[in-house]
Amino acid sequence: MIFHNRYNRSPVPHQSFIWIAEYYDGTYLSEYDFDTKKANSFYHIDKHKLTRFGLIGHGSQVYFDVGNGVFTMNDHRLMVSYQTKQHEYPLTGRAFLYNDIITYKDAVSDVNLLLAGAKQGRFSDKIVQYNVGYKKNMALLDVNINFQCLLSIPYNEASFLAIKITSDTDLDGKLIIRRNGLIVDEIHAPLKAQHAGMMNWEIR
Repeated sequence: MIFHNRYNRSPVPHQSFIWIAEYYDGTYLSEYDFDTKKANSFYHIDKHKLTRFGLIGHGSQVYFDVGNGVFTMNDHRLMVSYQTKQHEYPLTGRAFLYNDIITYKDAVSDVNLLLAGAKQGRFSDKIVQYNVGYKKNMALLDVNINFQCLLSIPYNEASFLAIKITSDTDLDGKLIIRRNGLIVDEIHAPLKAQHAGMMNWEIR
């Protein structure tokens, strides 16, 4: 398994992180082949065989288990739940299939207007953030929740979880963040039915 084998460097110099799709039969698909350096398409990922999906690069591994939605970042496991006075709704850690995967890059493009006559070198593109995660619809006790969770890695800033939740019922509760099973943060997060609630939680 590629995540267990401690792969943590991008095979191509122009991209700090690459995505990795790990399959239950021990094989994987990477954004760039480690030997040939050729690119693979995100749309060629076999979601039915997927067990883990994430990013490697800069000496780090960031991935989630498709069988429970729990993120692992350099051996630290991150879990999310939503708690009201009546119930705690586990948004990760359940035996669901979190295979509606998402990954994308945030980039900026700079232009040098002083080089207006040049065909090459006018534009400079730079990736400023890598994102990986999933979205999941789930029925939990008396409520239906749409949950999207991305782990985002920006340059020169702390990584964070970008969390988006929509409920079919008004809820007055809080987000519970656990690291390695222990609560590290609780954030009051009331939800209005059919309206998305969004927040970024800095990983610490």
